[in-house]
Amino acid sequence: MKFITTLFLVLTTAVSLVLFAESSEHTDDVLVRALQDEMERSLTELQIDDEPKPYFVAYTVDEVSVEVVQSILGATADSNRANNRTLSVTLRVGDRKLDNTNFAGAGSGGLFGGLIAGFGSEGTFPLTDSYDELRRIIWMRTDAAYKDAVSALAAKKTALEQQPSLERADDFNVEEPFEYVSDHQVATIENDRLQALANELSNAFKGYPELQRSSTTASYVTNTRTYIDSDGNFHRLKSSLCSVRSTVTAQAEDGAIVNDYVTVHASDCEHLNDDIARLKQRQVDLVTTVREFISAEHIQSYTGPVLMVEEASASFFSQVLGSRAGASPLPVSDAPGMNVMGGLQNPFLDKIGARVLPNFLSVVNDPTQREYEGVTLLGSYVVDREGIPAQRTDLIQEGRLEALLTTRAPVKEFEKSTGSNRQGAPLPGNLFVSATEHMTEEELKRELLMWVEDSGNEFGILIKRFNDLESIVTGASFDAIVSLSQSAMLGGIPLLPTLRTYKVDLEGNEVPIRPLTVQSFSDRQMRDIVAVSDTPRAYNVSAPFTAATLMSAFGGALGGLSTPTFIGVVAPSILLEELTLQGGSTGYPRVPIVSHPASN
Repeated sequence: MKFITTLFLVLTTAVSLVLFAESSEHTDDVLVRALQDEMERSLTELQIDDEPKPYFVAYTVDEVSVEVVQSILGATADSNRANNRTLSVTLRVGDRKLDNTNFAGAGSGGLFGGLIAGFGSEGTFPLTDSYDELRRIIWMRTDAAYKDAVSALAAKKTALEQQPSLERADDFNVEEPFEYVSDHQVATIENDRLQALANELSNAFKGYPELQRSSTTASYVTNTRTYIDSDGNFHRLKSSLCSVRSTVTAQAEDGAIVNDYVTVHASDCEHLNDDIARLKQRQVDLVTTVREFISAEHIQSYTGPVLMVEEASASFFSQVLGSRAGASPLPVSDAPGMNVMGGLQNPFLDKIGARVLPNFLSVVNDPTQREYEGVTLLGSYVVDREGIPAQRTDLIQEGRLEALLTTRAPVKEFEKSTGSNRQGAPLPGNLFVSATEHMTEEELKRELLMWVEDSGNEFGILIKRFNDLESIVTGASFDAIVSLSQSAMLGGIPLLPTLRTYKVDLEGNEVPIRPLTVQSFSDRQMRDIVAVSDTPRAYNVSAPFTAATLMSAFGGALGGLSTPTFIGVVAPSILLEELTLQGGSTGYPRVPIVSHPASN
């Protein structure tokens, strides 16, 4: 049950990724009428004595249906079906210049309660179509949100009185109203079809005694998201996502744990069923990789040139730019002398017009692009969580930072939203990295060896894949979470541990090594990219730790995390002049006394 509960939270977040075509009118159904009527009543009647009335109210309802099957060695191990509805209430009192949001203090519901402007409170919501019952729940949630907002505004004003010289932007901007209704027809799938898919794929792991554990999880999730606010924004999005994730675990002779995963996604499961042969081959390739890394070498530490290829390059740009591309106002705090986790100012706010990448690289964020060379980009969306339409943003041109992504919580440099509110914070959708100078993959590897020889090292490092947040969270890798958190709190750029890593000797031979951790990666090191390949590839990777995702990660460590949303990345392979990496510990679980039963 713990597995299904965690995965349900993961999928609830992930399903909102793929959005579809627009139609011109929204349905005036029971839910919409209940939301609209209670919103209008709250704006006119909700008030405590002489306290201000709400000037803005927004409701978000997510109705999720999830089907999950876990299979081990060709047999169903777990199966679950669930329907869930949640209501999120965002309420602002005061005015657009100064309201209750973006405040960190006792009046904001705790230390982190007000860090994310407009994020709102969320709770379960009845699946019923009873107008009266829906109104009752909306009324109660809105009432609670109003009381919290009044308290937060009073505390925020008090904090500002103690900081008269504090410079700050307005708390909420004005945007053109936008209405959107998806006309996507969500497909259905029978549970036995999903079980058959998972069982057929997990069956591919039979006959490999090197694998101590293996599993395949197939899931199909549909979501209908309804958003309405008092500024005239409305959207109803219907989305669906079919995912298959396989994980395998082995153990080296000294006890070191070796694991890896493969994940595929499609808008519906029939697309995956139609490509079953390719999926089976990916299962076999996964086993081959894990068997290769059972005998991987251990490296204590390394400082020198690093080549990132395939998925590693995409993950690098997602983590680095994802944590720096968003512009959020620094929260007002009632303890201004204390750095608040997640509230550190993005250093890129002071670098507009400055060089942040080599002058041969440019980066565009474009969530309106749905695919690249046949690969569906899961960072695509039509409208963000504040009702603002997605839009293309040129972030970096010829190495110089031109713009940052924003929400409706402005900063002084950027007063309008770029439609980038994802999970309560400004995050990229799809990042496109282009280069005016590049070389072939073979030339890039020779370039690595040249830099290795020049650095005095006997070998270089080649990274093909970083780990992902889902593996870290479901594997309860608290050390990794703490390390990433510390890096973020100290103002660095947290990078996930490597997964598929090789040392490359001066002859070009590649030898598998155990995972490494990047040490203290800084903004300056982004300019240390010395060369890139001429073959950009598209991958969908997890969003990085930011003000929103970092706090979610800590919640997940306590049993409540949902995986961060995806970012689509189209990027070439990259060569960094210097990176410092640290090997893991050498204390491992003891290997089993008796060999795997399948060995006999």
